[in-house]
Amino acid sequence: MPRLSVLLPAHNAERTVTRAVRSTLAALPPDAELVVADDGSTDRTAERVLAGAARRGVVDRRLRLVDAAPGPGGITRVLTQLLETTDSELVGRMDADDISLPGRFGAALARLDDGDDMVFLQQVELRESAGGGLRRVVPRAPYPIGPDEFALHLLLTNPVCHPTMVASRRLLERVGGYRDVPAEDYDLWLRSASAGARIRRLGRWGLVYRVHPAQTTASARWRSASWADERQQDAFAELSERLTGVRLQRIVSMAVLPPAEREAGFARFAAAVEPAIAALGPRRAAVLTRRLAARRSWLRAQ
Repeated sequence: MPRLSVLLPAHNAERTVTRAVRSTLAALPPDAELVVADDGSTDRTAERVLAGAARRGVVDRRLRLVDAAPGPGGITRVLTQLLETTDSELVGRMDADDISLPGRFGAALARLDDGDDMVFLQQVELRESAGGGLRRVVPRAPYPIGPDEFALHLLLTNPVCHPTMVASRRLLERVGGYRDVPAEDYDLWLRSASAGARIRRLGRWGLVYRVHPAQTTASARWRSASWADERQQDAFAELSERLTGVRLQRIVSMAVLPPAEREAGFARFAAAVEPAIAALGPRRAAVLTRRLAARRSWLRAQ
């Protein structure tokens, strides 16, 4: 079996999946595989996957193309099927509309070899208008987040991009894998952090992440469902209790409250997390303190 399996769900992705496959195979180490699940596409997705893996008419042996079984659950269903069809020690992620950068897997594997359980890199955003026009590249500042501070970042926002992940299968199995919730990735990070996993974001770019109006996370309906989901709130509360001793409410779920209740709720939140932030030391605490202030400003603007 390969040591690393990279999971790539694809649905009607003929426009972008060739480059996603080609760039990911180029970045993969020899002892790895890219497993693409075609989730009921009605376009040429499968054909374009094979085109991305072909060199001089020969398809790269590290590619596996499978058909996802239909049913409810969206991407969680497909990711769960991909986990079940692989048996590697490590599991990575990729999306059908993104581009892998050279060295991304080598950098992550080095940290996992040193004892981390889940590693992320950072992304360069490629922002597109409707129809794929008006592209603008926006690099994210490549600063690292270590395992001793990662969980506190999770209480303020999601600081990582799902398709940059490489994790140990042992961790994914220990926390129960993906759940069918609106933000299946953030939910997994919360539960992993509560389980004591060593999670790290490296201070280097690993992915070109395509941002466009049609993606699921751009939908107001999706955001509302994610903010209100009780299972994610419970996962958040469990992590906050582990870090601060207090079961806290998510900042995003305070957005539906009247202004006075928002202020009171955020004040309780800040009072609980500020001592934990300060304990990190001045340099790292400064980053989280700025992020906490930004979240207060965001909440007041809702």
